[in-house]
Parts: sequence; C-alpha cells; structure tokens
Amino acid sequence: MADNLRLTSHPAFPIERKNRVTLFVDGVHISAVEGESLAAALWANGILSFRHDEGNDTGRGLYCGAGHCYECRVTLDGSQEVRSCQINVREGMHISLSKKKVKKGGLRDP
Repeated sequence: MADNLRLTSHPAFPIERKNRVTLFVDGVHISAVEGESLAAALWANGILSFRHDEGNDTGRGLYCGAGHCYECRVTLDGSQEVRSCQINVREGMHISLSKKKVKKGGLRDP
C-alpha cells in the first residue's frame, strides 16, 4: 500500500489511525482505512485515474472531492456512476474502473 499518499498529520485536525479494510479494484485487492472516502482510498493506493472521458478517452479522477464535478465516478458493487468521493469504504467493496485494468500493486496503466 502506498501510505506515502495518505495524510499522516494535519495542522488543523488530528489524524486517527483506524482499522484497515480490504477492497477489490478490478479484481486486485487494496487496503484502505475504515471510514475514509473511496476516492481517498484509491488515491492513497496510487490509483489516480478512476475512469476515462467518454469523448476523448483522457483519464479522470479526484477533482473537487465534494461530489459536484462527477469526475470520480466508478462502478461500485455493480452500481454504475457512483461518485467515489461521496462513499466511505467498507470491508469487501468491489470497485470497477473504466477501460484500463489495475496492475498488480495497485497502479493503473497510463
């Protein structure tokens, strides 16, 4: 897991260490911190592109983090078009990213 992308301290609020959960992203298991958003968990595991633009096939991922832009959409447990920044992780979630598959180790193809 790429903990170097996960906040470990912050000047304005304490960072709690919570339990780890396992998620499955295109069949590859990743670890996440219980209670964090799905978008944050993907980002922390080095998955920065969650889908590809329908028009020009460019990678899309976390942008606003507040659910307004819809750039972080994924398929979650069979439900399409789920905004990953609005969902907290839970044990055993199955996430499907569009088009390109996750490489072993969590990173996506460019």
